[in-house]
Amino acid sequence: MFGVVKTFIRNSRIKIDYPRYEREQRALHLAQADRRFDASQLNKEIAQIRQQATAVGDQRFGSDIASLGQRVAATEHGLHKDRQLLSIFERNYKAELDALYAQKTQLFEEKEGLLANARAIKAERSSAHDDLQEAYGDLEDAKSDVDRWYSKSERTPLLFGNGGKKLPKHSLFGQSHGDLSSAKYRRGEAVSDIGNSKRKLADIKARQAAIRQEIDRNFAEIGMTIEKIGAVKKDRQHMFDLKQEGVDPAVLRVEIHNAQSTLADLERQLRSLENQRLELIQETQTRLGLPEREAAVADLHSRKSRFVEEFDSEQNRANRQDEHRRQWMAAHP
Repeated sequence: MFGVVKTFIRNSRIKIDYPRYEREQRALHLAQADRRFDASQLNKEIAQIRQQATAVGDQRFGSDIASLGQRVAATEHGLHKDRQLLSIFERNYKAELDALYAQKTQLFEEKEGLLANARAIKAERSSAHDDLQEAYGDLEDAKSDVDRWYSKSERTPLLFGNGGKKLPKHSLFGQSHGDLSSAKYRRGEAVSDIGNSKRKLADIKARQAAIRQEIDRNFAEIGMTIEKIGAVKKDRQHMFDLKQEGVDPAVLRVEIHNAQSTLADLERQLRSLENQRLELIQETQTRLGLPEREAAVADLHSRKSRFVEEFDSEQNRANRQDEHRRQWMAAHP
């Protein structure tokens, strides 16, 4: 029985220790893969070949390509400038100004309507405020009548009161319960009128805020329209000035056409030189052995991947477990 327990404990300790051994062996395996399949020298040679081939291409075509690139940039700049000048002559300034003036007129008409609405709402708010104040006055009057009724009903007859007397429901000349009911009714009506007036004022304030936003928007659009009118007039004056300077749109169109043809020809030449440079670089790379070295690097990477994957095969794992057990037993007799 003791031997079974001892064996169980030993196997458990071996199992607990195995992950450490597995990590160490994996690190050793990866280090071995880096040594066996090292491609650093080949990669260095590849970089040198690429650099040499690029230098050959630049030496042969670099200056011509740079010169053509400058001519292309200068032609594009001049073409862009001529197109901008021609666009100044081709605009219909009268149609633009007519549309802007019509928009301005419409905005000013809208402005008058908005301001009229604002004045009407302001008057409505003033009237609603007066109604609210009147309702508060009615409430105070009704409350005073209720207070006076109770005061008189409790005051001694010596002071012209009705204290101790039974008051009738209604009376044409003296104090009655009908007077109290009437005062309380007027008090309730005044409270209701105050609530209605407050709600009406809140609605008016909301409409005032909305109309203010519309007025602000209208004023902003008027300002932008006036600015656009000024900008169009400025551009139109620029066109007049250009005509005075002798700039002719017909001549500009011819120059633009010629510049487009020149630019297309320069771009074709530039593409041809760049293709020739690329072909020379590729030929030089091939002559210096770049394809063979790239193939060798690819082969090393493929073999290294297979070697690394072999570490996790079932047979190799079983072998490592046996070796770990043998080493552990030797270290723990």
